Amino acid sequence: MDRRTALRGSIDLHLHTNASDGLYSPREVVALAQEKGVAAIAVTDHDTIKGLDEAASAAAEMGLDFLTGVEISAEVDEIEVHILGYCFDDRDGSLERDLARFREARLGRAQEMLERLRRLGMPLDWGRVLALAEGGTVGRPHIARALVEEGFVASVPEAFAKYLAQGQPAFVPRIKATPAQVIRLIREAGGVPVLAHPWGLQGMVASFVEEGLEGLEVYYTGYTAEMIAALRQVADEFGLICTGGSDFHGLEVAPTNILGGVHVPRRCLAALKRRHRELAASRK
Repeated sequence: MDRRTALRGSIDLHLHTNASDGLYSPREVVALAQEKGVAAIAVTDHDTIKGLDEAASAAAEMGLDFLTGVEISAEVDEIEVHILGYCFDDRDGSLERDLARFREARLGRAQEMLERLRRLGMPLDWGRVLALAEGGTVGRPHIARALVEEGFVASVPEAFAKYLAQGQPAFVPRIKATPAQVIRLIREAGGVPVLAHPWGLQGMVASFVEEGLEGLEVYYTGYTAEMIAALRQVADEFGLICTGGSDFHGLEVAPTNILGGVHVPRRCLAALKRRHRELAASRK
């Protein structure tokens, strides 16, 4: 498959909008998915579900199968892990209230990064960083774009490589929830918790399953056939469903993460919906 196009009728269950750190509005992301022939999508913004109503409305208008989603950061043994949540219901607002606390932590982290960049001779305007976030969750991609605008770096990937990635001089670790806490939040909202981009985290899966994990993101940008086969084996061992997606943010932010560019078998969508129904039945 051409990496710049999607198979007609494909699915992509890992998409970001400008409600967090993506470049495009929820409606624009849905329209791009329709243009590429993607039949089913999930918007999974970082620590926010603010873009879901707009995305769901656009998906209904354009005839796409739409799943609610979110991606929440957690940490265990100083290792950052991301947990995806799918098919949840937040009518009582409890999940959004918890996510608001995570977003506040992101603001403090971003401000500290700007202070470190200032000390490195690269002052940025906080108001401009907020403007780039367009009311969404402030993240490192917004700081990276501000660095590009000011001419301190030539591209967003360069900003990460030189200053914002872990181990680089402007990186600031974030206080995170534990995987157990995140999994519980998702399950309490009626959702299905899935470990995002799990390669390298296989040794942690057993403990996450004990905490209520239900799936692995087996199909992901850059994963080889051998990696996928190994992750499918882990999923089978623990009775986990398999999901997948591109982790699309916009090609200017993540050039290799192309919407619809990962082949995710249709059976993954059916399995995710089935597991959601099973979990819902078990709570009655």
